Amino acid sequence: MKLNTNKGSVALLVSALLFSPSYLIQAKEMTGEAQVEAEIIQAAQPELEDPGLKIEALLEDFETNGMGQRFVARADRGELYYTTAIATVMAKPENRDWGNYRVMAYKEALLKAQAKYVESLGVSIRTESVQKLFDDKTQMPSFTAEELRSSSKMMELLNKAVAYAGGVLDQKLEELGIDPTEFNAAPPEKRALMFERSVSERTISKARQSITGVIPVKTFEAYDSQGNHVVAVAIVASPRFREFVEDVINSKGDIAPKPERAADMSILAQLRGDKKALIDEFGIRRLYDEEGYPVLVSFGQSSNPYRGTDYQTRADNRDLSYASAKAQSYANFAYLFKSSASSNEASSQKAKRTKVGVARKDNDGVTNTEEFSVDFIRTIDREITAQGKVNNLPGTKELFRWTEKHPIHGHEINGVVYIWSPKLEQTARNLKNFKPKKQVAATAKAKTNANLSAGTSSSADRMRADDF
Repeated sequence: MKLNTNKGSVALLVSALLFSPSYLIQAKEMTGEAQVEAEIIQAAQPELEDPGLKIEALLEDFETNGMGQRFVARADRGELYYTTAIATVMAKPENRDWGNYRVMAYKEALLKAQAKYVESLGVSIRTESVQKLFDDKTQMPSFTAEELRSSSKMMELLNKAVAYAGGVLDQKLEELGIDPTEFNAAPPEKRALMFERSVSERTISKARQSITGVIPVKTFEAYDSQGNHVVAVAIVASPRFREFVEDVINSKGDIAPKPERAADMSILAQLRGDKKALIDEFGIRRLYDEEGYPVLVSFGQSSNPYRGTDYQTRADNRDLSYASAKAQSYANFAYLFKSSASSNEASSQKAKRTKVGVARKDNDGVTNTEEFSVDFIRTIDREITAQGKVNNLPGTKELFRWTEKHPIHGHEINGVVYIWSPKLEQTARNLKNFKPKKQVAATAKAKTNANLSAGTSSSADRMRADDF
């Protein structure tokens, strides 16, 4: 039997096979399996998380609700200055000093926010833009006859030295099982710009102002499953709060309370009740005590990097951590009372298309080629500096110390809370300026008793409990 293989019959056969019910069902099942498999693969892909976007959403939520919304509204009315800034923690939680990197990320965010503030008060800006178009096809480089000959004695000696060194290197590479030809030096070449079209801009900005009275009002943190953390800080500055800071500096503790602002409990009770919440506290805040007196509360924290089992080493590192936290608490007072900040930034960017002529010298003579490139180049050089200073500030007190494990990564975090209040300042001034009163001592006559008997004795009550 002879098989008919003309084009029409082949097409008919293929069509019948493709569109038969059994084939369509099988193809549909295969398509469904492939789709399910694709969905499984897609589901297995790790979801990309961006803590930077998370913290931006957190800031947006803060600024559209509650206290943050009121800050934004008052800033829009010109009653105060409000802004935020973000910084990324430089290390992952696997690093022993991750807790300290986290603290420094807060410092970075605060500096960025302070830079925004000083620039809003007054900034000097200088900028320049340049557009360039260059085209010269005659710029193809070439080698001179002398360069091609390379006949000088010095070149011969150099070539011999290089050849000897190269032979030794080749031998060593071969001993290591590496092909020396992979390390052959590139042939001598010359380059020359033949075409360029570019546009560039350079901007320099400078600002320096006082940041006295600028206070952080809230801090934020976001993270992903890979251990990347981002922090943010919101700051506020206002004439009213600046006046309060001036009163603290000049009033010598003579500040009246605001009974309507009186808290239900003491500052110690307010803060010690939830020590885990203190892990998220940085900077300085103004609170009110149970009598309505304003109290400045300064938070400092540090991380203990030791993870071993030796108690003495752990205790020593904890003590160092507390000392660092105390320094941060003190620094917060200096930044609040008398401080300044400066921001200096030089930024440039350039987009260009170029054509470069290349002449390469090899064994066969000289080869000329042209290389095209499209580049975007950006450079930024920014430095933000903040300096604070306060002299002879009375009325500060260490309220308490705390130690907690970070709730996610387990690092030991050590904190120190310092406070200032008008009552503490007045007490400090009374102690500092104390002068003893002169008193005449009464002469006591000793009594004698010839009839001795058993008994007890004690010293006289010479002091009173209300003396303290």
